[in-house]
Amino acid sequence: MALTAQQEADLLSMLDAYKNGEQIDDLPAASMDATDKKIEVFDTKSGASQCMDLTAAVDMANAPWCGRVWRTDLATPTAATYCGSLEMLKNFKDILELGGYLVKNDHSRRKLDPTNHYRFANGETAKLDGSMGHYQWGWGKPFYFARWTQGNLEYEAVSLYPIKGQYNYRIPVGSICATGLAALDRTTDTLVSYINDDVRYRGGNNNANYDGKYNSLLGHCATNRTTAQFAAAAHKNGTGWLAGTMRGAAVVKILIEIIMGTRNVQAALNNKDANGLYQGGFGTGVTNWDWTSWSNHNGNNPILHMSAGVDMADGLGVKEIPVVKADGTTAFTAKVPVFFGLKNFFGYIWRISEDELAEANADKTMKHWVTPSIYGTYTYGSTAGMVLKSTAPTYSGGWIKRMSYDGLEMWPTEVGGSESTYQCDHYWNGSNIVSGFRAVFRGASTYHGGPAGCGAVYVDNAVANAYADLGSPLCEFAEEFPLVPEYYAVV
Repeated sequence: MALTAQQEADLLSMLDAYKNGEQIDDLPAASMDATDKKIEVFDTKSGASQCMDLTAAVDMANAPWCGRVWRTDLATPTAATYCGSLEMLKNFKDILELGGYLVKNDHSRRKLDPTNHYRFANGETAKLDGSMGHYQWGWGKPFYFARWTQGNLEYEAVSLYPIKGQYNYRIPVGSICATGLAALDRTTDTLVSYINDDVRYRGGNNNANYDGKYNSLLGHCATNRTTAQFAAAAHKNGTGWLAGTMRGAAVVKILIEIIMGTRNVQAALNNKDANGLYQGGFGTGVTNWDWTSWSNHNGNNPILHMSAGVDMADGLGVKEIPVVKADGTTAFTAKVPVFFGLKNFFGYIWRISEDELAEANADKTMKHWVTPSIYGTYTYGSTAGMVLKSTAPTYSGGWIKRMSYDGLEMWPTEVGGSESTYQCDHYWNGSNIVSGFRAVFRGASTYHGGPAGCGAVYVDNAVANAYADLGSPLCEFAEEFPLVPEYYAVV
């Protein structure tokens, strides 16, 4: 086929450009200002050539970060794509050293074997009964979290280094009780993360009438304490030890969203995607036993021994545990969610949160107060020394559509979602008051079903309320955990 005159001219032009093309050494020297330079990069995954800012390329090579991206114009809780380093995201669990630890009161910690929590990573025997420290789940390295929007895209990213061009929260090395909820040493009134069947650690509301029976509370998490009581018991472990916290809940929620790629923690468990990334949720968790049956079983106290799910070590998935009747038959099958060793991080038992407080407004909305430091002295029920953050919707709450992550507060700011859209968790504001303070409880309990989740928030109760289905995690942070982000400029 003969070429047209124009095609011949184009071909000759291309040949001329090729012959006269400059080699890299022939190009003029660039200025030392890297902010206005771009380079061509080759994506080995897609095979495409792409453009990238030189500064971004250098930062990604020297200080990699990874994350997920959501579409704000869509209701889906599933991330639209990943961002940053794919390899880092695939391996972030190991990079961060997520998993089980034994932690002493001085914050020294030893990593447990990722395949067996009854031994250390070096093979030595590990005891979870308190004789070797608190059985915790945590991260062995401090890391940074940044969240930003571009148009209708919402980014959440993590890194071991500050993410340039964004406001970063620095998350210190820390941990949360690996069983999800803590026990109580009733001799010293100290909140502990031990798995121990001794009567001094009797769980629930301390009902000894259940001892030796099918519904025994021995070896169970403690409940039926006020937020202030749980906090005081946690502080007896020393500086940097706290009861349930907004901070700890935020870290868990952030890591699940970024690693699993969804805000719907009750989505079905799934295999990795085509990129080798984790996806999906953990199913119902321990959330779907009706209130009456639970009440008849043990008065709505904890139904699980604290060893439930320990055999999964640093695994990911669901552990089914039968809850038996007096005759030995199964009354309920508890489906314990496990996130790389952390058990029951939503549902099962409500969690108190000592570093936050709700205050009712005249229009029945709820403003959010938080503690700026983990080392301060605060009186639960007073805002002295606390910082005011966002405002939650008015009576009577609803499915969370928007949530504020500012200051890691994880506070609902708009309702109108559903069980399968947006945040997929519920916000309860049913007290119908126009002034006064309310305790903040998180996560939901054994009978709440779909509304339960990492972002579920309950502000119905007075600050001094306590219940058989209300417990507390044990949290610890090796250093200060501020809630003010720091901006790191691109240089």
